[in-house]
Amino acid sequence: MDTEEIKLRLQKFEDPISAIHEKVPQVSKIIYYELKSADCVTLSFPDDFYINYSRVLAALEKRWLIKLNGILGTRIPYDLKIVDPSYIMYMFFGVDEYNKQIQKIVDAVEQCKYGETLDGNKLKPQLGLPVCIIRAIFEIYESKGFGTLSKTIGSCSYFCKV
Repeated sequence: MDTEEIKLRLQKFEDPISAIHEKVPQVSKIIYYELKSADCVTLSFPDDFYINYSRVLAALEKRWLIKLNGILGTRIPYDLKIVDPSYIMYMFFGVDEYNKQIQKIVDAVEQCKYGETLDGNKLKPQLGLPVCIIRAIFEIYESKGFGTLSKTIGSCSYFCKV
């Protein structure tokens, strides 16, 4: 094996999302700016976006990072939903430089004690982060079994269990 081939193999382990398709970083940047602007995980784009990036979007959907919502029999989705919180974190760290706000929310969750609740809507103005990013962090901690994320529509509360 030559050095270049080894580098490519290592990159797939270090950055598996970017390895899905060569245009994933480019498409993710577009999705991220819309996510940040809308502060919502269900996003709508012009038809050209879905047409131009159909292969990348299909690859992201196949990996359960996004879900394309469309009408049966049509080629162009009417929106996409980001279903994996790790993809939100991938976009955050891939587009925005690492900043203190993300460390503050991680620290808040890490220091949360049994029975305490964190409210993402109240943390949003303090941290300057969209609620959907705060929610993604809460979802990641919930997936580890450390807490429970409220399922109530419009809320973003994390209840610490451990």
